[in-house]
Amino acid sequence: MDTLKKAGAMLQHLDLFHTMLDLRGLLQLAAHMEERGDRVTLISPEQITLIGGAMHADARVTTSKGATVESGTAYRVLHRLKGHEAPEYAVTREELGALNARAVADLESGDALRAFADTLARIGAAPTTGPATPNAAAEASAERPARTRRAPESEAQPASQDEQPAA
Repeated sequence: MDTLKKAGAMLQHLDLFHTMLDLRGLLQLAAHMEERGDRVTLISPEQITLIGGAMHADARVTTSKGATVESGTAYRVLHRLKGHEAPEYAVTREELGALNARAVADLESGDALRAFADTLARIGAAPTTGPATPNAAAEASAERPARTRRAPESEAQPASQDEQPAA
């Protein structure tokens, strides 16, 4: 039940996850273009047209790694990233990479990622990166004394009067 509650806490971040998934699709499309040797792609709501050594047009592109990029999703993401309406967008793979890098930087500095980090901390799933300050490290070590490694039972030596057995 605890896991279900933690998963439920993530629901408020679905928009962030969808945005990240959409941006990943653009990166996968750029990598696919590079594999094929394509220089430009035209993306409309109905179709993705790859232009290079050979021209290919379809409503979805499946990369050599099995990722699928849908034209409607790619168009919607490019509309948001470019900031203007167009019947179709023409982009090079370098431009796709640059647009993605800018979008990632915006995400990293945005409120949505901070809220996600707060949720992770609240549910106890945030990775620990170590103490924030040198004093915090000293305080943490003072709270819990370091434990020494115990020898296996067969090799155990009787504890001296100065040592206390580990609990």
